[in-house]
Amino acid sequence: MPEKASLARRTKTAPRTAPGSLFGEILDWMLAPFLLVWPLSVGVTYLIGISLANDAFDRNLASKTRALAEQTVWEKDKGRVELRADLRTLLADDDADTYQYRIDSAKGVFLLGEPELPVFAPDQLPDDGLVAFQTVDFHDAAVRIAAFRQVKESPASAVVVYVAEGTEKRKALAREIMKGIVFPQLLVVPLMILLMWMGLRRGAAPLERLRERVMARKADDLRPLEAPDAPEEISPLINSFNDLLQRVENEGAAQKRFIANAAHQLRTPLAGIKMQTELALRSDDPAERNEALNKIALGTARTAHLINQLLVLARTEGATADSLPFIQVDFRLMVRDVVADAYPRAREKRIDIAFDAPEGPVWLAGHPALLQEMVGNLVDNAVRYTSTDGRIVVRVLAGDAPVLEVEDNGGGITAAERELVFERFYRVVGNNESGSGIGLAIVREIAIRHGAVASVVAPENGVGSLFRVVFPPVTALHPASGRPVP
Repeated sequence: MPEKASLARRTKTAPRTAPGSLFGEILDWMLAPFLLVWPLSVGVTYLIGISLANDAFDRNLASKTRALAEQTVWEKDKGRVELRADLRTLLADDDADTYQYRIDSAKGVFLLGEPELPVFAPDQLPDDGLVAFQTVDFHDAAVRIAAFRQVKESPASAVVVYVAEGTEKRKALAREIMKGIVFPQLLVVPLMILLMWMGLRRGAAPLERLRERVMARKADDLRPLEAPDAPEEISPLINSFNDLLQRVENEGAAQKRFIANAAHQLRTPLAGIKMQTELALRSDDPAERNEALNKIALGTARTAHLINQLLVLARTEGATADSLPFIQVDFRLMVRDVVADAYPRAREKRIDIAFDAPEGPVWLAGHPALLQEMVGNLVDNAVRYTSTDGRIVVRVLAGDAPVLEVEDNGGGITAAERELVFERFYRVVGNNESGSGIGLAIVREIAIRHGAVASVVAPENGVGSLFRVVFPPVTALHPASGRPVP
């Protein structure tokens, strides 16, 4: 039952969303603004067209209103109003036009025309010689009314002329404008989408050719990609990919060399262990058998040490900034502990090992385990290659840039070999001491990871060797705690 419940919970887990197509993503982002802006463009164009049409209708209505006012004569003393022109000629453009008019005195007294036609409020009347407009409902229909104030002989003879026009012609024109705008664009939109799709297909063709070129390669083909027809925007991607191929090729070559060297180094101790095992199995002499077993134990210990060294070197070379978090370390205490651990082995060879460091802490940012491995390899190398009754001095120097020095009075290293000793599996010529040959390679790799520089020079007295690791400058120290300021 618990297994079934667990399976049910796993099946209910929401599946991951598959990544979409780059082609479809670009097309969507091109079409989305277009389809969003297109209705807005149609609406704005329609409003502009209607505004221009209304302006034309209003100018025509204003012209008729002025013309009617010119032909109006109000004889106030006789109490009558006369029109000098035929209204059908004056107010009609065609049979479809229907106009209504009204003429009032300056004081708003109805004189002639349609008495029910709405008039303007006194404060809405235009100044002399100007035309004002309003759209109102009249007989359950919308009409556009123009008002014009006409003054002839005197203000007393002034009249206000109203001319109303139905809005059907305006609405009909609006419909025609909408048809003229929308219908052609309905044909243009699919064409635009098709052209966008074709343009994207053509623009993405270099990517498709690049994909086919990569897919056609063999797994071991790490040559740089060549894409002379690639667009400018794709060139950084190709350069980055070529850089990755180069790093993979270098890493692969380094791994091959590492495996070959490791196999070569492991072959010798394993062969010795095998031989001693066969001797122990064939021997009936307890003393001879014990000697073979001791050699097997010694060979096993050396092999284990070599394997550990190889693992440290592989872990250091493959490490990244994320996998090697740095913390603030008191380097003085760390080096002191390593020297204390090496003291028993130095005493066995009657080697005098000394530690020299400042009184206070020496802070630096680093990975404690790797720093301890680096110091341990330097001290072990000094103990291993310093002859009996020799002397080793391990120093920690404080200052702007912390420095580690390991000095011995052994056989020394020639100037020609001082750079070579940091290479993997390199052994100093003429030295019979046993060793893995990768301890100093580990020292250099760990130093590089910490931004430090490892080197070997001749001591001032010219006897032995002086290994030096110079770290980058430390940050400012807090005056109270003495620790580096973050």
